[in-house]
Amino acid sequence: MPRLNSTLVFIFFCLVILVFSGCSISKETDLYYPSSKVLSFGAVASVDVIPIVIGYEKGFFEDEGLKVQFQAFKNSKDRDAAFLSGNLDGIICDQIALCLYQNADFDVLITGSTDGDFLLIANAQSGINSIDKIRGKRVAISEKTAIEYTLDNILKKYGISPESIEKTMIPAIPTRLEMLRNHKVDAALLPEPFASLALKDGGILLGSASKLGTYPSVTAFTQKSIHAKSDEIKSFYRGYNRAIDYIQHTPLDDYEEIVIKAVGYPENIRGNIRLPDYKKNTLPSEEELLSVIDWVNNYGLIRKELNPKTLINDIGFE
Repeated sequence: MPRLNSTLVFIFFCLVILVFSGCSISKETDLYYPSSKVLSFGAVASVDVIPIVIGYEKGFFEDEGLKVQFQAFKNSKDRDAAFLSGNLDGIICDQIALCLYQNADFDVLITGSTDGDFLLIANAQSGINSIDKIRGKRVAISEKTAIEYTLDNILKKYGISPESIEKTMIPAIPTRLEMLRNHKVDAALLPEPFASLALKDGGILLGSASKLGTYPSVTAFTQKSIHAKSDEIKSFYRGYNRAIDYIQHTPLDDYEEIVIKAVGYPENIRGNIRLPDYKKNTLPSEEELLSVIDWVNNYGLIRKELNPKTLINDIGFE
């Protein structure tokens, strides 16, 4: 009988060791492999995505306990398909697109602005050496988009009627650049990296969105994600702002490779990359949004009455 008791005690002792060992392993797993908060985000490759890629590469999001599942798209059509199907929490888009989302009852809100730019560039053989020579010339754009909105605003700034030029609709940006290079159009409105390529070819800069003091591209999240993933979105913007701080205080040479891969710059432009003056997250002004709403209304693109205050959410500033 004493021998049986000894056996039972030994078995019990082993069980206790296993139980406590299991608890120890569990705690160690939680400590060294914490479950990250996840946020899915998509954008068309451009200079706008650089702070996000820097945030990922330098571990700024990870420091915030956030895993960003970033998807780069070749065009806005593919991005929108993923967004509308619910596969993305947020995206980089433009203010015109956001108005169209809202018009289609897809509840998306602007939570920040980016520093991407659209540049109006004339080819060297067009005879256009200043903006006032653009009247009667062919200008390549994409129709009823932020590109056309920016062109109209650049022209109006210099007292030129948008009706005084010949708008040539070329939605595909690479094709637009090739048309400019081959002198099939006199000028084109281009984002980066295509604008830098056009300027490297001898193109003449006539104007840009940034010179107007406007930044048409924004970061935006669905209302559903804002409600369900508020902590993740706040972490996203903290990581984003840390990336901006890094960019502002670091020579481009130190992260040029990241930029080339993120945006898709060709190797022959290395050393000649021009980046915008990145700023920490901001919201577009009410005046800017009113201008956008008026434009989409004038072009008959929306049926709903939109209000600037209902298009934004300040979650990125909490």
